[in-house]
Amino acid sequence: MADSRTKGAAFERDLVRRLNAFFVVNGFDIQCKRNLDQYQTAGMCDIEIPGHAIEAKAYKSGWWFAPDWWAQVCGACGDRVPVLIYKFNNKAIRVCVPIYAISPTWERDNAQTVVMTLDQWFIVLKKYLEADNDS
Repeated sequence: MADSRTKGAAFERDLVRRLNAFFVVNGFDIQCKRNLDQYQTAGMCDIEIPGHAIEAKAYKSGWWFAPDWWAQVCGACGDRVPVLIYKFNNKAIRVCVPIYAISPTWERDNAQTVVMTLDQWFIVLKKYLEADNDS
């Protein structure tokens, strides 16, 4: 258990570094950090950024996310967009979001999802944050 918790925390720290670098490079006045309260309180996400609740999962082996992981982030997101970021050893980081996160014209339904790379999600996130800054 300790090894999986350590691995998960290391992945969360890596994601926070990547997110904060993304914010700086794109000129967003945002800084995120790990939500350490998640270890004491159930129903909390790992990382919070404007409009999004992120759950991070790092596992040794696998190809696809577990439905329980998606249910967990959906249960923690409230009215924010749920974001599941996961990786398996020696495989690219993947991001699962509801389709409406890419196209706001779609019905707000967390059951309809799409999976993409982290770099692709950064493109989606940039468009969301730019639109949010314009309103």
